[in-house]
Amino acid sequence: MISTDLKIKIQTFRAQVAVATKILIVTHFKPDGDAIGSALALRILLKEMGKEAEVATIDTPPDAFSFLPYFLKIKRDYRPEHFDMVVIADCGGWSRTGWFDDDELRIDWPKHLVILDHHHAQKYSPGLVIADENLSSTAQLVYYIFREWGIGINSDAANCLMTGISTDTGSFKHSNTTPEVFRVAAELLESGANLNKITQHIYLGRSVASLKLWGRTLNKIQQDRALGTLISIITSEDLKECGATLEDLEGVIDLMNTVPDTKATFLLSERGDKFKGSVRTNDPDVDVSKLAAIFGGGGHIKAAGFNVLLDE
Repeated sequence: MISTDLKIKIQTFRAQVAVATKILIVTHFKPDGDAIGSALALRILLKEMGKEAEVATIDTPPDAFSFLPYFLKIKRDYRPEHFDMVVIADCGGWSRTGWFDDDELRIDWPKHLVILDHHHAQKYSPGLVIADENLSSTAQLVYYIFREWGIGINSDAANCLMTGISTDTGSFKHSNTTPEVFRVAAELLESGANLNKITQHIYLGRSVASLKLWGRTLNKIQQDRALGTLISIITSEDLKECGATLEDLEGVIDLMNTVPDTKATFLLSERGDKFKGSVRTNDPDVDVSKLAAIFGGGGHIKAAGFNVLLDE
């Protein structure tokens, strides 16, 4: 169930969509399954309402999600003056889109800005914010938008939404997998979502380069039993030697996090002039979002991230 306040905001969103002509959906750089799934599902929803809608992300989406409908229509750039509504989906701040320098949005376009998210640490300026940190994913929020607007969920939309929910719940393993999440997932299956296909593409489709990189990551693990931490670091040189990309790291931290008696698992990966840190935990008494916040990052209680700039 969703709150009355959220329902009101969802209907306000619909009223704004009704007067919009061209709508742009933007998500964060290095988009994951929830970002891509929720954005593409929203595109389907807006098309059903007869609106012209496009999805854009500054980075090339991972090929693992190429099975999703309209994946090939995702754009890498856009002209803001061509749209009268922009929807920011699954993005913890304007700067995370990659198109803005900071989280203060200093622009006077378009007429309507809408934020759809499930994160709790956000610094938005203008716009209609529709967010609920109690939800598992932005895809779950988009599911409620379909329902509140009375728009039927076809198999294409169901696959997009299921992808978002599955990836952000760690394939229904994380603590954000509530009874309501299972109810939503059941309805998506009834609407035509193919969970087997999603699993095959996202979790089981591994290249030789990816397997080599996973092996390198696991081989470099350092464990501190006293602190209950596990850490591994992947450099650009590791990627080069394995013939892999950063996309190939997806999922390996979840495997690392299965080590018993581990309170927090860290994976650092070199990305240009910085290291990206990902943190996971299965410990009910640990909030890794607080750990990430020490380095200026954030996220969820059981999964968070941060960036560390390299010394010049």
